[in-house]
Amino acid sequence: MEKKYLTEENYKKGKEFLKVIAFVIILCGVLVGGSLILKGISKSRNIDSAYSEELKQSKIDNLNQQINKEKTKLETKKAELEAKGIVASRKYDSGESYDLYVITEALDPSISYCLDEYLNNSLTEKYCSLKNELEDVQDTDYSFENDFNKMDSVPFYMIGVFIIIASFMFGGFILIVAHRREIAAFTTQQSMPVRQEAITKMAPTVGQAAGTIARDVAAGIREGLNNNNDNNSNNDNNQ
Repeated sequence: MEKKYLTEENYKKGKEFLKVIAFVIILCGVLVGGSLILKGISKSRNIDSAYSEELKQSKIDNLNQQINKEKTKLETKKAELEAKGIVASRKYDSGESYDLYVITEALDPSISYCLDEYLNNSLTEKYCSLKNELEDVQDTDYSFENDFNKMDSVPFYMIGVFIIIASFMFGGFILIVAHRREIAAFTTQQSMPVRQEAITKMAPTVGQAAGTIARDVAAGIREGLNNNNDNNSNNDNNQ
């Protein structure tokens, strides 16, 4: 028995199959694209929470290392001055006595931010500059640095959105193919009243034109027959 492909049952099976394929494609696209977008969001949040602290702590550690080196130099200088029997003096022109005073004040652990008096002294200038910088770093929010690192999450957004859009486009195309009969029927139903109205309005004109053409053809035939009869009559008389 010959197998028939053009049957209503086969059409319905094919239609359902295409619909399932379309929905699977759309679902997979949404899941994959959505997971990529969520991964980008998670990556961005991790940068917000971790990177700024890591950057800040790295700067603090580096400054502390430099400060400890300069602090050791100042402590050594202070010990040398005290070994000479020099007494600290706040008078600016007291020479090494003033140097001992500045070093002692700069090394005071209760002072977290050096004054300009210590910043402008050649002995304590570098130490106080690093110490003040450390204080500024500890009070600074480094979240603005994340703007550059957040660019790493942009590809996840772009690829995720592209996959979702592509899945909807491809799945939508398959759905259109599956419902092509319904779409064609709907298009025909929409245009049929217009065509019927046009035919109705054109019918009298077409009928009148057809009647005119028929009369003209009939008149031409009669005229041809009359001419033929006249010619035959003339021929008979001449004979």
